[in-house]
This record gives sequence, structure tokens and C-alpha cells, in this order.
Amino acid sequence: MQHIPFHTTHWSVVLAAKGDDTKAKAALRELCELYRTPILRHIERTIRTDAYRRYGGLDAEDLTHDFLAKLLEGKMFEHLERRQGKFRTYLLGAVRHFLSHIREYESSDRRGGGIVHLSIYGDIAQSNNDAMFDRDWAAATIDRAIASLGNSLETQLLLPHLTSELTAEDRSQLATELGKSEDAVKVALHRLRKKFREHVRKQIARTVESEAEVDGELDYLIRAEFL
Repeated sequence: MQHIPFHTTHWSVVLAAKGDDTKAKAALRELCELYRTPILRHIERTIRTDAYRRYGGLDAEDLTHDFLAKLLEGKMFEHLERRQGKFRTYLLGAVRHFLSHIREYESSDRRGGGIVHLSIYGDIAQSNNDAMFDRDWAAATIDRAIASLGNSLETQLLLPHLTSELTAEDRSQLATELGKSEDAVKVALHRLRKKFREHVRKQIARTVESEAEVDGELDYLIRAEFL
């Protein structure tokens, strides 16, 4: 078995072992859990388009389950190279290939060998769907980071102000509700924002090959979520 260094990301573990040892399989399960919702929504949008309207009666939940089952088998990583980049990028390509294979099978086997012709509109729809996949990934990552902050009264009261500036009225109201001075409220919010950013970075770090890639993915996440 190939030795894997201790300080590694989830994706680098999978890349190093091609998904074929206990540690890699555990890392892959966590990655699949993180991406399940973006995958499901991507498949839902795909099978609504004209080019992909028949999948042998399978719905998005069934297709998502089948895709993740195949992914967890590890066979999709047999020819994977380290240079193939981020897990997010690899995963989107794998989902598209999986759905294309299903569509082609249904077209030839269940429709008498008919050929599906894709138009430029299908390409545009696919491009938009890919962009939405990244937005879903960003939203899921942020939701998991927020969930990691805990559910204390202070956290719940400060969360609505996580990405916006406090007004004088906000500070006064929060100070009253928390029994703190307005300066203490500002400090508490600063600490919560710092903790939130750390949790987002932790979520992202699972999905890249090295820590050096985290900042780039963090910037991309912000653009995908808010632009």
C-alpha cells in the first residue's frame, strides 16, 4: 500500500491511493456527503432539459444514489492522475459522463437505436447548469460552516449580521438582548466572523489537493455564492 503523509487533505488522500484503502474510502465518503446536494440539484436540472428528458424512469434521487454508489466503489479513480485538479472539477466531469452514459444507453436500447441530437441550446443549458453546480457547492459549503458554529443564543443572534455591517440600532438591540456593551457586541461579531471563515476554509481544505489551493477556492466560493 502506498504511504500517505499525515498532513493531507481528503482529496489528496483519494488521489494518492486512488480511493483504494480504508483511509481513502473514509475521505471519499465525507467528500460525497459534502457534495450530495449539489450533485442532486445538478441532476435535477439536467433531466429537465429536452436533451436529457428520458432516463428509463429513474428520477434525480435514484440517479444521485446510483452515481454516488459507483463513485464510492472507487473504480472511477483507476485512471485518475494527480494533475486532474480539484475534487469539484473532477466531480462535475464525472457526473456529466455518468448522465451521458445513461442517456446514450436509454436512447439506443429503449428507443430503437435512435441518436440524440444536441443543439447549441443544449450546450448553453449545460454551461448554465455547470455554473449552478458551483453555486450549489458554495451554498452547501457555507451552510455546513454555519452549522459548525454552534447554536448558542449569542451565535444565533449574531448570525444574521455575519456578512453585513452593524447599524447603530443593531448594536443597541443586540447589546440589550445579550446583556453586553455595544463594544463587546462588536468584538463578539468579529470573533464569530473569524471562526466562520476558519470553518469555511476547513470545509474547502477537504476538496483540494494541497493547503496552497485553499485561498483560491475560497475566493472562487465567494464569487460563486454572491455574484
